[in-house]
Amino acid sequence: MPLDIRVIELVASRICHDLVSPVGAIRNGLELIEEMEDEPAGGFLGEAVKLIEHSSGQADRRLRVFRLAYGLAGREQKGFGDTRSSAQGLLEGGRTTLDWPAGVPNDQLAFKRGAAKVLLNVIILADEALTHGGIITVAAEGDEQAGRFTITAAGRPGALKDESAAALAGTVAAADLTPRSIHAYMTGRFAEDDGYRVAATPAGPDRLVFTVEW
Repeated sequence: MPLDIRVIELVASRICHDLVSPVGAIRNGLELIEEMEDEPAGGFLGEAVKLIEHSSGQADRRLRVFRLAYGLAGREQKGFGDTRSSAQGLLEGGRTTLDWPAGVPNDQLAFKRGAAKVLLNVIILADEALTHGGIITVAAEGDEQAGRFTITAAGRPGALKDESAAALAGTVAAADLTPRSIHAYMTGRFAEDDGYRVAATPAGPDRLVFTVEW
């Protein structure tokens, strides 16, 4: 896979953008506690602690997702447990829920190079497509030689934006990528590198079906 500095910069920007908010909230909570050191805390101390706990948990969950989605760790999974819990953590507290039954796919498929990594990246992409929230459902069939993951995003708008669809397919130049389309681009390139074919097909006004085939 050729090295492109702009792609690296956009991935770094994506990660930093998603971490700035929770890390900033942690800092605000600590500053609030410092300000209350010489004053009666009342109920404000409890609120500050809750803010820190929520934001630190959010940052931790996002870091776990980035480690598996963009790092080498995603290719080294020996099952889908960590991938499933990371995806659940990413969606926690949001408007989208995840329907990913235990045992789907069979953990043996995780030994196929890149299977867990590509699946997680497609789930993240499905979440991006559900701008108003919805349900993401994961299904699978086949074995290590031939099979398919099906990730269904139910909720409006039920389609990828044009720039994300082009980025996923790899038909856009690196110079034309944006922070909004970089994840779709990386999902497509990770899939290609590991021998998977990813497609996103609208199935009505409120349903988008992603397939990962090999």
